[in-house]
Amino acid sequence: MLGGVFYIYGRPKPPPGPTPTEYVWLIEDVDIQHITISMPRQTEIKPQSWIKISEGDKFPWFFDDAQRSAVDTNRWGGGIPLLLSGPSANRVIDKAATVDKLTEYGILPTPQILITMLLTDNKTMTIEVGDKTPNTANFYVKAPNTNQVATVDSSWYDVISRLLTEPPYAKPTPTPTP
Repeated sequence: MLGGVFYIYGRPKPPPGPTPTEYVWLIEDVDIQHITISMPRQTEIKPQSWIKISEGDKFPWFFDDAQRSAVDTNRWGGGIPLLLSGPSANRVIDKAATVDKLTEYGILPTPQILITMLLTDNKTMTIEVGDKTPNTANFYVKAPNTNQVATVDSSWYDVISRLLTEPPYAKPTPTPTP
């Protein structure tokens, strides 16, 4: 009997399983219809907008300009809408940040990046990206329609900001010379 008690209570507990991934926000990437991104603190960097126009098997994303300029499919791929559908949170910093805290995180008065997305249900999502964290590995991000602030990996910020600093225009197809 003593052996049975030792067996039940004395054996090591299995290691805890992986913690579930928490997202700053989460939507289906196919629900994104229009994207506008700006860097309000850097007025010399032009905001960019993209629109999804579904036409059969054609690549659906274009710049939202008068020409409906083509997007470089190698740079855009399915990755940009996927990245914007909801980045994983490295850590939730504050579930209900005050104005003072939002200012401390660099979200107020002006965020580093402002992302606005129109979804298929005609709802609009606005995402505000603040400053780098003190260890420079992450950025503060405010979840849409809340005052919850989380950190996301700086690589996410790098990809999003590059859409503005190096817009992914498709390279023109060379015309053959006769």
